[in-house]
Amino acid sequence: MYEESTGTLLCGDLFTQVGNGPALTQADIVGPAMQAEDLFQYSSLNPGMGTTIRALADLAPRTLAVMHGSSYAGDGAAALRALADEYDRLALARFEMPLRAVAA
Repeated sequence: MYEESTGTLLCGDLFTQVGNGPALTQADIVGPAMQAEDLFQYSSLNPGMGTTIRALADLAPRTLAVMHGSSYAGDGAAALRALADEYDRLALARFEMPLRAVAA
């Protein structure tokens, strides 16, 4: 869900992080999210995942409200694109197919 007046994207589990961080951060949340993904493998990894996450980046959120971990204040679009790149990398390794072609 996206709240337009504040530019807040409620991300659910997209940026899940392990540990007890601050409520709000401006630090990297992509690295910690990928560590959690490696640990729990909680996402429904699929070849179109990166494309879907990039569509959320088009909203240009200023805050990413994270369900499990620190929420993020900053360039939410850049964080979402970086997360999409990481999921593309994982999907490419698992499914061994060109992801951009699948999304078209």
